[in-house]
Amino acid sequence: MNRRRALQVGAGLGALAGAGLLARYRLLPPSPSGTLESVDVLARRFHDSLDDEQRAACCVEYDHPLRQYHNRGVWGGGRGIFLGFDRAQRALLSDLLHAGLSVAGRARVPEEYYTRWPGVHSMRVLLCGDPHARHWQMILTGAHLNLRLGGQSREGVAFGGPQVYGDQRGNGVAGLPGNLYREQFLLAQQLLRGLDPGRRRAATLPEAPVQTQIEVRGRSATPPGIPVAELHADERERVRRLVETILSTWPPEDVAHAQECLEANGGIAALHLATFEHGEDGPIPEGQVFRLEGPAAVFHFRGHPHVHAFVNVALDGEAPLSVGEPLGDNPRALEGDAVQALFERALRAETGADLAHYPRASVVGRLRAGPIRSGDVYVLESWQERAMAVEIRGARLGPALRTQLAQDGQPLEPQRTYTVATTEWAADDGAPDLGPIEGRRRLGLLRELTVAHLRAHGFPGERRPG
Repeated sequence: MNRRRALQVGAGLGALAGAGLLARYRLLPPSPSGTLESVDVLARRFHDSLDDEQRAACCVEYDHPLRQYHNRGVWGGGRGIFLGFDRAQRALLSDLLHAGLSVAGRARVPEEYYTRWPGVHSMRVLLCGDPHARHWQMILTGAHLNLRLGGQSREGVAFGGPQVYGDQRGNGVAGLPGNLYREQFLLAQQLLRGLDPGRRRAATLPEAPVQTQIEVRGRSATPPGIPVAELHADERERVRRLVETILSTWPPEDVAHAQECLEANGGIAALHLATFEHGEDGPIPEGQVFRLEGPAAVFHFRGHPHVHAFVNVALDGEAPLSVGEPLGDNPRALEGDAVQALFERALRAETGADLAHYPRASVVGRLRAGPIRSGDVYVLESWQERAMAVEIRGARLGPALRTQLAQDGQPLEPQRTYTVATTEWAADDGAPDLGPIEGRRRLGLLRELTVAHLRAHGFPGERRPG
């Protein structure tokens, strides 16, 4: 190889190496600054850096219903960080991620299984309100994460709403080896093992609730499990240590307010402790799913097959977080079949379909009695399901749809093609409940259809003006 050719090859290799370094620079998330500014200062700088397109995509008013939402973060809103912002803005968001955590939390959340390498590049960001104002909130969300920044809400709710965290390590293995949150499970397991046989039986329930069902229910409700007030002093101290360990992920000033909320509602003694034998993923290894619940607080740790955990601490359990458009006054609490019926009414009325089907297995919450806002519907329909209109021949309708026809006093017409409003998941995975589908088209989000339905028609049994 002559000298000129060698120089050409060397230059080409150097260009490739430079391109590789540039690509790596662009792909890898920015490291946090050596000295972190406060969350407030960082949020204002981020807000002020946004152009009109970015602002339209990631900013909503403070009372938008997405501020209340806690399952799967803000996939129904916000903006993806990696492709949505420039390097300087992503650096601000990386700083915000770390500034919104305690020192202990910075060793956990940024190291979670799905966050460790891509960092904020794997997340979305939603900004509720203006951080220059007194009340605002930023939500960073990704796999196993819904991190709220900005402190308590205007309503006094700790952290501004439910915090969500989790880690994939130890998936499917008893004892959660290597999981970042294994200490929380071990503390709960030790607490449960320390109970005498009778109280351990009282604390152990056969079926775990749906993990996202973490609404606070006030003083009139009786939470599952055994009252912490009935435990011995050393056992109550273990509960206190467990709660403190769970809360230790977030900044001390936010934790202080959460503790104030707990004390205002009876403290640790007002909580109930429960663990569960079976869940949606089958038998649960000892102590790997546990729940602490009181009149204004829920700590739900689902450690099987891996960790998904939810923390919801309110100032007043009788007035839980409820934001968005007022929809009416629900006369009685709805859960189970009543929630299914609500979604089916909304699907049918808002799409003009002949029939509707919302899978009973998709019901994951309850709707309290009293004033209801659109944020409550966003939480109730927490899968962010898109509605579907499917076509099914009458002779092949599933049993539930045949029953619906009979309840309407309508004869089954075997040769007629019926339009059935359902969810995308049901259409894809639940066809046996519907019958063989001959055609389909996608509609809007079910939560928006339900909001529109309640706006127009209200709740069953509700007295509406006029």
